[in-house]
Amino acid sequence: MHHEDSGFAFPSGRAAQSPRALAAQRLALRATAFLREHYREPITIHDLADHLSYSPSHLTRCFTAAVGVSPIRYLSSWRLHEAKHLLISEGLDVAEACYEVGYTSVGTFSRRFVRDVGLPPAALRRSAHWLAEVSLPPVSLLAPDAPRVLVRVVVPPALRARLGEAPYQWVGTFPTPVPCGPPHTGALRRGVVEVCLPVPAGAPWLLATLTPGGADAAEQLAPQASLVARPHRLRADVGQGEEEREEVVTVEVGPALPWDHPMLVALPALWPG
Repeated sequence: MHHEDSGFAFPSGRAAQSPRALAAQRLALRATAFLREHYREPITIHDLADHLSYSPSHLTRCFTAAVGVSPIRYLSSWRLHEAKHLLISEGLDVAEACYEVGYTSVGTFSRRFVRDVGLPPAALRRSAHWLAEVSLPPVSLLAPDAPRVLVRVVVPPALRARLGEAPYQWVGTFPTPVPCGPPHTGALRRGVVEVCLPVPAGAPWLLATLTPGGADAAEQLAPQASLVARPHRLRADVGQGEEEREEVVTVEVGPALPWDHPMLVALPALWPG
């Protein structure tokens, strides 16, 4: 069983966890590196397991614990992530992007794109054009009669210069710990501010990301280096009880880790310009 050195130094703060969690993250690091390099190929879980010298079941269990999805679901997501870049920055049409990232069916590609990105591939290209001409206003995607939390986003001082003035702050609730598909509720704000957010049933995961205020349309729709908060699972009883009180949740953002799931949902395109 081989374990090559990836050269990545695990941060002492955010990734300082149990030995089992660290082992899962190390395996996820190696697995995602392979998937990102070979995503155009028809990879199966057995191909990946053979490459890493682990059983498919052990690999899937560790990978899912670290990343939030299975290796094959991650592979599909990375293909769509690359397709977003090809559609927006390289000017490829839908069929060209589909085949370039390893899909053999435009229909399958388009259905998965809508499911995970939130809109059809051609619509994403159109969104890039209007987004280049406008500055997004504050928007909210709310749910009536849902308990609420007050979300405080913390940015370490060392990262503030990277964001510049008035960054785009996205906060939303999702059914899983990865940003696939539209959020159930969400809010866009300019600057790092507190947000009061409804938490509907079926969306217990709080995700947040920050993009520099001067980011172009490509970086907003297909971010390559966003600052993200670690997924935060909200309590099942949030907002319940005799006393009506607003729970406060604090999340700290930092650079995405090498094995993190890509920011797949094109949040700026979900609200019309």
